[in-house]
Amino acid sequence: MKKLSWIGTILLGALAPAQAAEPPSAQSVEPEGPAVESRAQTGEAPLDGGGGKEAPKVRALEEAPPAPERTPRPAAAEWDAAEPVRLARDRSGAACKARMRREWLRIDCSARSLAMVRTLGASAGEAWFGLEQKGSDGLATGVSVVFPVRLGDRRVIEIGSESWEYRGQVGFSTSFVISEQWLEGDAGPLVSVL
Repeated sequence: MKKLSWIGTILLGALAPAQAAEPPSAQSVEPEGPAVESRAQTGEAPLDGGGGKEAPKVRALEEAPPAPERTPRPAAAEWDAAEPVRLARDRSGAACKARMRREWLRIDCSARSLAMVRTLGASAGEAWFGLEQKGSDGLATGVSVVFPVRLGDRRVIEIGSESWEYRGQVGFSTSFVISEQWLEGDAGPLVSVL
Protein backbone atom coordinates (compact mmCIF):
# COMPACT_ATOMS: atom_id res chain seq x y z
CA MET A 1 0.00 0.00 0.00
CA LYS A 2 2.85 2.39 0.84
CA LYS A 3 4.44 1.68 -2.55
CA LEU A 4 1.20 2.60 -4.42
CA SER A 5 0.77 5.89 -2.55
CA TRP A 6 4.46 6.72 -3.16
CA ILE A 7 4.03 6.11 -6.93
CA GLY A 8 0.86 8.25 -6.95
CA THR A 9 2.72 11.10 -5.25
CA ILE A 10 5.51 10.96 -7.82
CA LEU A 11 3.05 10.93 -10.73
CA LEU A 12 1.08 13.90 -9.35
CA GLY A 13 4.32 15.81 -8.76
CA ALA A 14 5.40 15.18 -12.35
CA LEU A 15 2.06 16.34 -13.77
CA ALA A 16 1.90 19.66 -11.87
CA PRO A 17 4.64 21.47 -13.86
CA ALA A 18 3.14 20.24 -17.15
CA GLN A 19 -0.30 21.59 -16.21
CA ALA A 20 1.12 24.94 -15.11
CA ALA A 21 3.12 25.41 -18.30
CA GLU A 22 1.74 27.87 -20.81
CA PRO A 23 0.46 26.29 -24.02
CA PRO A 24 2.73 26.91 -27.04
CA SER A 25 -0.04 28.72 -28.94
CA ALA A 26 -0.23 31.40 -26.22
CA GLN A 27 3.52 32.01 -26.04
CA SER A 28 4.88 35.23 -27.48
CA VAL A 29 7.26 35.17 -30.42
CA GLU A 30 8.74 38.60 -29.63
CA PRO A 31 12.56 38.81 -29.62
CA GLU A 32 14.11 38.92 -26.18
CA GLY A 33 16.40 41.51 -24.69
CA PRO A 34 16.27 44.57 -22.44
CA ALA A 35 16.23 47.08 -25.30
CA VAL A 36 13.38 45.38 -27.18
CA GLU A 37 9.83 46.54 -26.47
CA SER A 38 6.80 44.70 -27.78
CA ARG A 39 4.49 46.46 -30.23
CA ALA A 40 1.71 46.41 -27.61
CA GLN A 41 3.93 48.24 -25.05
CA THR A 42 4.88 50.99 -27.51
CA GLY A 43 1.29 51.45 -28.71
CA GLU A 44 2.18 50.62 -32.29
CA ALA A 45 -0.29 48.79 -34.49
CA PRO A 46 0.70 45.17 -35.23
CA LEU A 47 2.02 44.15 -38.61
CA ASP A 48 -0.65 42.90 -40.99
CA GLY A 49 1.34 39.76 -41.80
CA GLY A 50 1.15 40.31 -45.55
CA GLY A 51 3.77 42.26 -47.48
CA GLY A 52 5.37 43.81 -44.39
CA LYS A 53 3.06 46.86 -44.34
CA GLU A 54 1.93 48.42 -41.08
CA ALA A 55 -1.74 48.12 -40.22
CA PRO A 56 -3.48 51.49 -39.84
CA LYS A 57 -2.85 53.12 -36.47
CA VAL A 58 -5.78 52.74 -34.08
CA ARG A 59 -6.81 55.79 -32.05
CA ALA A 60 -6.26 55.57 -28.29
CA LEU A 61 -9.55 56.22 -26.52
CA GLU A 62 -8.07 58.37 -23.72
CA GLU A 63 -6.17 60.61 -26.18
CA ALA A 64 -9.26 61.65 -28.17
CA PRO A 65 -12.29 61.48 -25.86
CA PRO A 66 -15.84 61.50 -27.22
CA ALA A 67 -17.93 64.67 -27.34
CA PRO A 68 -20.01 65.48 -24.24
CA GLU A 69 -23.35 65.32 -26.06
CA ARG A 70 -25.72 62.48 -25.14
CA THR A 71 -27.02 60.44 -28.04
CA PRO A 72 -29.21 57.33 -28.20
CA ARG A 73 -27.58 53.90 -28.26
CA PRO A 74 -26.49 52.97 -31.81
CA ALA A 75 -28.61 50.46 -33.72
CA ALA A 76 -27.04 47.08 -34.54
CA ALA A 77 -26.35 48.10 -38.17
CA GLU A 78 -24.43 51.22 -37.05
CA TRP A 79 -21.71 49.11 -35.40
CA ASP A 80 -20.53 47.90 -38.82
CA ALA A 81 -19.13 51.39 -39.50
CA ALA A 82 -17.83 51.96 -35.95
CA GLU A 83 -14.23 53.08 -35.46
CA PRO A 84 -11.84 50.61 -33.77
CA VAL A 85 -10.17 52.11 -30.69
CA ARG A 86 -7.26 51.12 -28.47
CA LEU A 87 -7.99 50.77 -24.75
CA ALA A 88 -5.76 52.05 -21.93
CA ARG A 89 -4.94 48.44 -20.96
CA ASP A 90 -5.89 45.24 -22.69
CA ARG A 91 -4.70 42.04 -21.01
CA SER A 92 -6.99 39.84 -23.10
CA GLY A 93 -4.47 39.36 -25.89
CA ALA A 94 -6.48 39.30 -29.10
CA ALA A 95 -9.61 37.98 -27.37
CA CYS A 96 -11.29 41.40 -27.06
CA LYS A 97 -11.83 44.16 -29.62
CA ALA A 98 -13.19 47.66 -28.93
CA ARG A 99 -15.16 49.91 -31.29
CA MET A 100 -16.53 53.42 -30.77
CA ARG A 101 -19.65 55.05 -32.23
CA ARG A 102 -20.18 58.62 -30.98
CA GLU A 103 -19.84 58.31 -27.16
CA TRP A 104 -20.85 54.62 -27.18
CA LEU A 105 -18.23 51.90 -26.73
CA ARG A 106 -18.71 48.28 -27.75
CA ILE A 107 -16.30 45.59 -26.53
CA ASP A 108 -16.56 42.14 -28.12
CA CYS A 109 -14.74 39.30 -26.35
CA SER A 110 -14.28 35.62 -27.22
CA ALA A 111 -13.61 32.76 -24.82
CA ARG A 112 -14.76 29.20 -24.26
CA SER A 113 -17.96 28.45 -22.33
CA LEU A 114 -19.06 32.01 -21.54
CA ALA A 115 -21.96 31.88 -19.15
CA MET A 116 -22.48 35.25 -17.46
CA VAL A 117 -22.01 38.99 -17.71
CA ARG A 118 -22.72 41.20 -14.73
CA THR A 119 -22.08 44.72 -13.50
CA LEU A 120 -20.07 44.66 -10.27
CA GLY A 121 -20.41 48.38 -9.69
CA ALA A 122 -21.35 51.50 -11.65
CA SER A 123 -22.01 55.18 -11.15
CA ALA A 124 -24.00 55.25 -14.39
CA GLY A 125 -26.75 52.75 -15.06
CA GLU A 126 -26.71 52.22 -18.83
CA ALA A 127 -25.02 49.05 -20.12
CA TRP A 128 -26.18 46.29 -22.46
CA PHE A 129 -24.81 42.77 -22.65
CA GLY A 130 -25.29 40.00 -25.14
CA LEU A 131 -23.93 36.46 -25.18
CA GLU A 132 -23.69 35.08 -28.70
CA GLN A 133 -22.00 32.54 -30.97
CA LYS A 134 -23.11 29.26 -29.41
CA GLY A 135 -20.41 26.60 -29.29
CA SER A 136 -20.81 22.87 -29.80
CA ASP A 137 -21.47 22.42 -26.06
CA GLY A 138 -24.40 24.87 -26.20
CA LEU A 139 -22.54 27.59 -24.28
CA ALA A 140 -21.66 30.99 -25.71
CA THR A 141 -18.18 31.65 -27.10
CA GLY A 142 -18.64 35.39 -27.67
CA VAL A 143 -20.02 38.35 -25.74
CA SER A 144 -20.74 41.99 -26.60
CA VAL A 145 -20.83 44.72 -23.97
CA VAL A 146 -22.13 48.17 -24.97
CA PHE A 147 -22.08 51.26 -22.75
CA PRO A 148 -21.70 55.05 -23.04
CA VAL A 149 -18.39 56.66 -22.11
CA ARG A 150 -19.23 59.98 -20.47
CA LEU A 151 -17.50 62.36 -18.08
CA GLY A 152 -18.16 61.27 -14.49
CA ASP A 153 -18.67 57.57 -15.33
CA ARG A 154 -17.25 54.68 -13.34
CA ARG A 155 -18.13 51.03 -13.87
CA VAL A 156 -16.77 47.50 -13.52
CA ILE A 157 -18.22 44.61 -15.57
CA GLU A 158 -17.32 40.95 -15.12
CA ILE A 159 -17.51 38.33 -17.87
CA GLY A 160 -17.46 34.77 -16.57
CA SER A 161 -17.08 31.28 -17.95
CA GLU A 162 -18.56 28.03 -16.80
CA SER A 163 -15.99 25.52 -15.55
CA TRP A 164 -16.24 21.89 -14.64
CA GLU A 165 -14.76 21.11 -11.27
CA TYR A 166 -13.90 17.99 -9.34
CA ARG A 167 -16.50 15.21 -9.58
CA GLY A 168 -18.61 16.96 -12.19
CA GLN A 169 -19.43 20.04 -10.15
CA VAL A 170 -20.06 23.18 -12.19
CA GLY A 171 -18.38 26.41 -11.18
CA PHE A 172 -17.77 29.85 -12.61
CA SER A 173 -14.50 31.62 -13.23
CA THR A 174 -13.79 35.17 -14.34
CA SER A 175 -12.64 35.39 -17.96
CA PHE A 176 -12.48 39.19 -18.33
CA VAL A 177 -13.08 42.29 -16.23
CA ILE A 178 -13.93 45.55 -18.00
CA SER A 179 -13.15 48.71 -16.06
CA GLU A 180 -14.20 52.18 -17.20
CA GLN A 181 -13.71 55.53 -15.51
CA TRP A 182 -13.67 59.15 -16.61
CA LEU A 183 -13.29 61.42 -13.62
CA GLU A 184 -13.28 65.22 -13.45
CA GLY A 185 -9.81 66.47 -14.33
CA ASP A 186 -8.88 63.40 -16.43
CA ALA A 187 -7.82 64.11 -20.03
CA GLY A 188 -10.04 61.29 -21.25
CA PRO A 189 -11.68 58.01 -20.25
CA LEU A 190 -9.61 55.07 -19.02
CA VAL A 191 -11.07 51.77 -20.20
CA SER A 192 -9.30 48.48 -19.48
CA VAL A 193 -9.94 44.80 -20.16
CA LEU A 194 -8.19 42.62 -17.61
